[in-house]
Amino acid sequence: MKITIELFGAAREFSNKDFIELNLLQPSSIKDLKNELVKMIDDKFNGNQNFKKIVMSSAFCSENDNIVSDNFKIDKKQTFGIIPPVGGG
Repeated sequence: MKITIELFGAAREFSNKDFIELNLLQPSSIKDLKNELVKMIDDKFNGNQNFKKIVMSSAFCSENDNIVSDNFKIDKKQTFGIIPPVGGG
């Protein structure tokens, strides 16, 4: 199934668009989605460790604007937002 990930903050570096589309097995979870993003980073960015850290520390937001956990089940074509942690001072 095709999953669209809207990119925010530092995650915008993952693509020249404001989103990424990935294919996941049905059913999957947010944890599976994170693992697929890490694989994409391995392939596209030679395993950039900073990008991997962004993925693993980010929150994911559902189409209903709810933050979802790693165990959230994905069983249909959906759009999620990746929301990296924000640093500041």
